[in-house]
Amino acid sequence: MSKLLDIDVNRELVEILRQYDVVLEPMEEYFFANNMFPGITARAFEMENFGESVVVQLDIIMLFPNGSFVESFVAQEATHEEAISVAFQQFEVNVLHTFITAFWEQGKKIENGVGTDIWEINDSQWQVVVSNFAYRGVEEFDNIIDDIDTMFDTIEKSIKSLSLTEDIYAIRTVYTNSSNGQKVAEAYINNEPFLELEEAVSKLDWKDVDSFYSVRNLVLLMRLQN
Repeated sequence: MSKLLDIDVNRELVEILRQYDVVLEPMEEYFFANNMFPGITARAFEMENFGESVVVQLDIIMLFPNGSFVESFVAQEATHEEAISVAFQQFEVNVLHTFITAFWEQGKKIENGVGTDIWEINDSQWQVVVSNFAYRGVEEFDNIIDDIDTMFDTIEKSIKSLSLTEDIYAIRTVYTNSSNGQKVAEAYINNEPFLELEEAVSKLDWKDVDSFYSVRNLVLLMRLQN
């Protein structure tokens, strides 16, 4: 059973964002830049405790006027603090710059594989912000799949098949190959399982190796006013 940790992880979150010129001020449970949505906050949970190591899940929650979504990062280290630090590194490498591009125009942009586009879906235009493919593993990235673009093509096709009724969506996709041979595809849209995308990603030509690897992607969709 997970346990909420009594550690002020927001101090590290605020400091990381300040390094990219995003200055946040607290308002109740969340932090806001220029008193504007979205709000952001972080929480950390102990998922497993093996004595010599712990598994921690770091949740980054983004708050909007009509809802919220969560990005979660998991790390296993000797202490809670070390695991939280590694989880924040995952956040910074993968989705932080996606958030800056989408929500905080005053933030400092860096070359980190974040892409933008305009898509037309169901007669509406959408601003699209796409994260890089965050990779963790022993194998060289190029050895786990022949063409990583097939993963993005699958994500794009699955999103464009939806009937979109909200004004903002976050689509998270993760494919994991564990060292014991278990293969897991996960996909969520605004924190709800996106089963069609999970199935499609699981059928891609992933390499069968004996070591752990994980590939993660985030797509943000924001409806543009006509």
